Amino acid sequence: MTPLGWLGLDRARHRLVAGLSGHVLEVGTGTGLLLPSYPPSVSSTVAIDIDPDMLARARLRRPGVSLFQADVQQLPFPDGSFDAVVSCLVFCSVEQPARGLAEIHRVLRPGGQLRMLEHVRSPRPVLSRLQEGLDPLWCRLSGGCHLDRQTVPLVEASGFRIVQRARHLREAVEELVAVPV
Repeated sequence: MTPLGWLGLDRARHRLVAGLSGHVLEVGTGTGLLLPSYPPSVSSTVAIDIDPDMLARARLRRPGVSLFQADVQQLPFPDGSFDAVVSCLVFCSVEQPARGLAEIHRVLRPGGQLRMLEHVRSPRPVLSRLQEGLDPLWCRLSGGCHLDRQTVPLVEASGFRIVQRARHLREAVEELVAVPV
């Protein structure tokens, strides 16, 4: 991931959490790379991941964050619990992304935001075909990461309206802010 950070991924990660406030849920926190970047205006951060070893590493990055072993497809929180939900390079690996997005929709408060940074299927035909061809092998080698997810239509079909969108790395990475409709 380090070379992608040099190409702008680190800046995009920081933008993902800039300006957030209130009670925030980060899904798929992994080793917690994003946790130190949350601004002081965030009153509390809850982070989940399905991998307990990743959560142990995340705990070292920012003590005081509430960490839970959980799956985005079945969130253990009441409806309307969070002011914002953050997802950074997660939905490429979610088995049922529509179910995970429905859960995020459920736990967001009215007026809340979903902020996502995801690699996606390229709109460029040659790159899109390459992603599609490589996906089965890549998925096996990377622990379930899909190269060719069409995340934007999934987000919109899950009851969100995209209010901000930026594309990076030859349109293979999407940065989104969406609100429940």
